[in-house]
Amino acid sequence: MNRFSRTSLLLACLLLNVAVGHSQTNRRLAMDYLNRGTKELELGNLDTALANFNRAIELDHNYAAPYFSRGLVRKRQADYDGAISDFTRSIELSPMAEAYLDRGATRKDNGDRDGAITDYNKAIEMNPNYADAFFNRGIARDDKGDYQGAINDFTRAIELGPANARAFVGRGFARMHQGDPDGALIDYSKAIELNPRSFLAFLNRAFARKQKGDLEGAITDLSKALEINPEDVDAWFERGILRGAKSDLDGALADYARTIELNPKNAKAYANRGLILLLRRQDAAAQKEFDTALKIDSSLKTNLESSIDQIIKARQASPAPRQP
Repeated sequence: MNRFSRTSLLLACLLLNVAVGHSQTNRRLAMDYLNRGTKELELGNLDTALANFNRAIELDHNYAAPYFSRGLVRKRQADYDGAISDFTRSIELSPMAEAYLDRGATRKDNGDRDGAITDYNKAIEMNPNYADAFFNRGIARDDKGDYQGAINDFTRAIELGPANARAFVGRGFARMHQGDPDGALIDYSKAIELNPRSFLAFLNRAFARKQKGDLEGAITDLSKALEINPEDVDAWFERGILRGAKSDLDGALADYARTIELNPKNAKAYANRGLILLLRRQDAAAQKEFDTALKIDSSLKTNLESSIDQIIKARQASPAPRQP
């Protein structure tokens, strides 16, 4: 080898070492920004976390971790396309089950249930004992109407994590969809045993009890659900319906009032409150409620008129008592 060749080879090696050193330095710096971003993400500081993950990616375009972490931030910010892009890049650089799981969850949030199931399938293929992947696939399958497939996935998630209250809630939900309120009651009750603060377990058990005709039990569950989450409009509205069905009209009115306070656009709450007032012969007040309900949602007109006619006929059959 002549002198020029030896010099060229030495120079090439030196340049390579410089490049490797530069790459290692960048990776270390990128890890620092990744760690900072992770701490900010844990604190809920999404914009600051995003800035740190962006810097980590600028420093090292081939580092999978900051893409994955930035995907988590973007998902929480409802930037679903951005999150999917980041999870995809993370998978390209370093395939892992967690990235498939989170990309699947993001696809589901973005309305792509089939894409979500495909990702969950891949996560399970990579990790056959991945309880979260079975749980998430169960939710997606339930959404698609594959209730038996959902039940199978929730069952597997329970086998892998017997203390997973959410999986019992999910299986109970799928069983309700499949027309099995008894099985659903068992699952919701088990979820409550595992997590006595599970709002969804109490809420859904209330619906199962209602379907079984246990209105008092349903009201009790809704009351417990509202202790846990007093801002849930649906629970207030549903308890109002059940209290009305149990002839607790004062209680029903109070629940509809709270429903309207939380959601002034809930037309059915105004309509139901009007029906109670009509039943009590407070016709002018009832009409104001009906007018408000129909102004919000005119599609209620036919059903509302039918209910009004029934109440008026019932009133005619049972005249108001005369004042002494």
